[in-house]
Amino acid sequence: MKIKIPNFSLALIGLLALNLHPALAEDASQAAARKLLAEKGDSVVWLSAVMKISMTAAGGSDSPMNIPDRERKVEALATLIDSGLLVTAMSQVDPSREMEGREFNTAKGPVRFDVSVTLKEVKVVLQDGTEIPAEQVMKDADLDLAFFRVKADSKEAKGVTFKTLDLKDDAKVKLSDDAITLSRTEEILNRVPAVTRGQVTSITEKPRTFVRATSAQLGCPTFNLDGKLVGVGVSRYMKDKSSVLIVLPAADVQEIAQQAAKAKPLAAASESKPEKVSE
Repeated sequence: MKIKIPNFSLALIGLLALNLHPALAEDASQAAARKLLAEKGDSVVWLSAVMKISMTAAGGSDSPMNIPDRERKVEALATLIDSGLLVTAMSQVDPSREMEGREFNTAKGPVRFDVSVTLKEVKVVLQDGTEIPAEQVMKDADLDLAFFRVKADSKEAKGVTFKTLDLKDDAKVKLSDDAITLSRTEEILNRVPAVTRGQVTSITEKPRTFVRATSAQLGCPTFNLDGKLVGVGVSRYMKDKSSVLIVLPAADVQEIAQQAAKAKPLAAASESKPEKVSE
């Protein structure tokens, strides 16, 4: 005797089958990642700048040694936030924090280096190659944050609409939570929006909150599955220790961003020609 199963029961069995076999259904993290990339992928851009490095070496002799200034072109990923600002990891565009105060032993004794970095020719680079002038307005070495402002009155910015993130639309995460980070590919891959899925592996609460997530990238935003902003990727640094990539909570970024929104541009590097320029 054949048993007739109603159509609605067949549908219910199908749904149960999908739940019992996750491989047959779209993973929630995959869906969230695709949605975030579609809605907020343009909030991450490339930042290009010419970095001028000035160094002075003291010790090992009776007088300081003057080392010729050098220039180097750098690119870094940055996140667009409100008030026409961009935020990135300061360590990407200013290595002075890790270079400052280093000592090297020589035949004449230890030599200590003092380093300063200034930026010029700062530009936001869009996916189509458009370069829009920008200027640095604030940096915080302790939190590894650097803020830039787009020159909205420049001819290159005319007609360009930027997709910014609201730092207040944030959320806290717990250990083992899913984490999704938005970024962009390099120029060789046409700077297209990119997404990385990961997991929260640790949360440090003192001296302040630092989140470690396997998807984190410097200067890029990390979200939870609900699309709420967790924070921005920066470098945690201690003297004589290797730096660690962490996600700085959005609330901490917001605190400094409020000051940056009112700040005047930092002094740019002089236009004098350096002794050496490297890419």
